[in-house]
Amino acid sequence: MKNPDAIVIGGGHNGLICAGYLARAGLDVMVLERSASLGGPAATQEFFPGFRSAIANSPGSLEPKVLADFQLEKHGLRFVRPDPTLVHPLTGGRLFVGWREKERVDAQLDSFAPGESGRYHAVFDYLNRFAERLGISVYREPPTLQELTRNLKTIEDEEAFSRIFFGSVRGLFDHFGLAPETQAIMGPLSVVSGLVGPSTPGTPFNLMMRPLSLASLKSDSSDDPRRMPLRGSTGLAIGGMGAIVEALVRSVEAAGVELHREAAVSSIAEEKEGLAVSLEDGRTFRAPIVVSAAHPHLTVKIVESDRPEWAGIGAMMARTPPAGSAFKIVLALGDIPRFAAAKSEEEARLLATAQLRIAPTLDYLDDCHADLVRGRMPERPLIWSLCHSMTSPELTPEGKHILSINLGGAPHRGGQAPIAVDREAVVRKVVSIMSEWIPNLPDIVEQHTCIDAETFENELGLFGANIAHIDMMPINQFWMRPYPGLHRYRTPTPGLYLSGVGTWPGAYFSGIPGHNTAQAVLADLAARQINKIA
Repeated sequence: MKNPDAIVIGGGHNGLICAGYLARAGLDVMVLERSASLGGPAATQEFFPGFRSAIANSPGSLEPKVLADFQLEKHGLRFVRPDPTLVHPLTGGRLFVGWREKERVDAQLDSFAPGESGRYHAVFDYLNRFAERLGISVYREPPTLQELTRNLKTIEDEEAFSRIFFGSVRGLFDHFGLAPETQAIMGPLSVVSGLVGPSTPGTPFNLMMRPLSLASLKSDSSDDPRRMPLRGSTGLAIGGMGAIVEALVRSVEAAGVELHREAAVSSIAEEKEGLAVSLEDGRTFRAPIVVSAAHPHLTVKIVESDRPEWAGIGAMMARTPPAGSAFKIVLALGDIPRFAAAKSEEEARLLATAQLRIAPTLDYLDDCHADLVRGRMPERPLIWSLCHSMTSPELTPEGKHILSINLGGAPHRGGQAPIAVDREAVVRKVVSIMSEWIPNLPDIVEQHTCIDAETFENELGLFGANIAHIDMMPINQFWMRPYPGLHRYRTPTPGLYLSGVGTWPGAYFSGIPGHNTAQAVLADLAARQINKIA
């Protein structure tokens, strides 16, 4: 078998995207994926006989540029854009319903307090202006500290920098005078991944990804999900998250990428004429370019090198293992989950189609965080759920449904002994909490399963059960992502690069890290810092 120009380790979405960009630039590219399926947590799997879904719930952060560059719709991807997109319970039995129409959202916000919609939009205008002012691009290598701050010319700029990077999201919301209900609706967006709560310093930065994306790549389209009144959604893929992966696979295969499944990598070694990638089954492939889209911790573990920089990086990682809180529940349902607030069958179906977030107050989120940092399963965890079969009935037997539930709170500290969690008790607790708004839920659950923190780590390679590989907080961004010395996608080993959500800018399912690593490789090829096989 002819050796390729480039090997990409990891067939998750970022690995596939990186491989696709390299192949479109004329390189012969091979992808090595350790599991039997491509896509990582976005891959479709059968949780129960006839019930299919993915671990990942929503493509809300998928970048429009990636969607267009890979012509995913040409390769069979179709979206449905539910309306409403969000259901968020509040105190007193109330429901906030996130419609796509701005006027309907504003009317609900103004019911919390006069003029509340104006204050809500002022927060995002503030974030968007600050992103413009920074003048950095998420489509380039991470900025240096000097580049990050060079455009901050006024005291207002410096104040915004301090509030976003050093303040808490609770403090930011209070600064704008937001009503408690509005704070509750926005709060979950600031605490995704890791062990943080809304009072944690740096949490406002988690609201900056879409403003930074908009500032990096302008769009006037009213359909751009980055401009939607609730920060929007790309929509839901017909066929679930796995349908995005399937279209991406067809796109990269059309570009000539060679895909290898069940190809677990055991080592990456330097040789005189390039890099050797050895597999657990004994095979070895060689290439002048190797991109690892696996977790940065895994990559560092399998690199064989005498370069002293690697020892320093390994020691740094050992001192700061990732700590996450991922925990997933999947329910097979015999009927649609019906909200008590639904006044008709049509309304019941509309509400069941939307994403559900349960965090009625900011205090609820802070209480969740307090339990997590003490190593306890929260009494009332943050809950995100989506019933994919409402928009993709082919995922389940006729008349049945599958409810995918992600918890923002199961304690796990990477590198330490696992924290015991009673999985069955967690399922009972979560179903009970959800039944406060969906009273028929306990009666329609036919089967259930859990993916706990240990499974996320051991089977999916998500060290510390952190879905972002490394926290998305300011301390782990820019020149710190994933660690100093690895932050420009390049490593101490010439020709070896990093990609994946653990690299700048992270951004979950955006695909930007895959794009950026490919651009770094191509830039080095153009500068002849590495050589393509003749």
